[in-house]
Amino acid sequence: MYFALLKEFLRNRAAAAGLVILVLVLAVAALGHFRFPGDPWEMAAAPMLWPGEDWANPLGTDLMGRDIATGLVSGARVSLLIGLVSALISAIIGIAAGALGGFYRGWIDAFLMRVTELFQTVPQFVLAVVLVAIFKPSVATATFAIGIVSWPPTARLVRSEFLLLREREFVQAARSLGMGDVRLIVTQILPNALPPVIVVGALNIAHAIQTEAALSFLGLGDPNVMSWGTIIGNGREQVVDAWYICGLPGIAIVLVVLAFNLLGEGLNDALNPRLAEK
Repeated sequence: MYFALLKEFLRNRAAAAGLVILVLVLAVAALGHFRFPGDPWEMAAAPMLWPGEDWANPLGTDLMGRDIATGLVSGARVSLLIGLVSALISAIIGIAAGALGGFYRGWIDAFLMRVTELFQTVPQFVLAVVLVAIFKPSVATATFAIGIVSWPPTARLVRSEFLLLREREFVQAARSLGMGDVRLIVTQILPNALPPVIVVGALNIAHAIQTEAALSFLGLGDPNVMSWGTIIGNGREQVVDAWYICGLPGIAIVLVVLAFNLLGEGLNDALNPRLAEK
């Protein structure tokens, strides 16, 4: 089953390209510090060195003489960490809310959907900015804030899947055998509702990386951690004279977001072959 799913996924060239990009970024995040072991905040060379001007700093330096390559390696770890953990938080909250609402319906469903709508009335990024500003900027705060504001779409998706699946014959058969609600939800319905959630999860990671970069650009990132958004924010005043300071981390963000989007589309086609044929 899993081999057939992987084969179907790899048949999609765009998805395979996204997977290759993601593997390369993961390799940079995991192994890049061996090639660029310095502190991304320390002055490494003369300020404003262009890429290729000094091979000790192959991607150049910023206005403060900090090595851009070291900053990009640090930013890769930060962006992937925040993206993955915040998407996990979003998935846990969304699955719990959607599963309970779709399974029990009635007043429980009505209450959970009103809470979901309440979160959706406020723009996600604005709410994330408010949460980070209240609890002080840090990696943990940004991760928590992004996860908290991005769960409603997952909740609605899971709810719709549970509403469809709870009446299926296999669920009724399990109920007739005396299976309790918790066991029904966890072992019978949830595994069948997960495929679309996995696709949405990949897209949530991409969105979380964008949101973290935007927060850091606005100065709401962790002041002790170098991220891609921080590099862009620090270099925005030199964008005319030294575009590479903003351009290189910007390209990194575009590539990672593109990779997760392609990955999500590939998973969607692999998990929903009939939809792919249409």
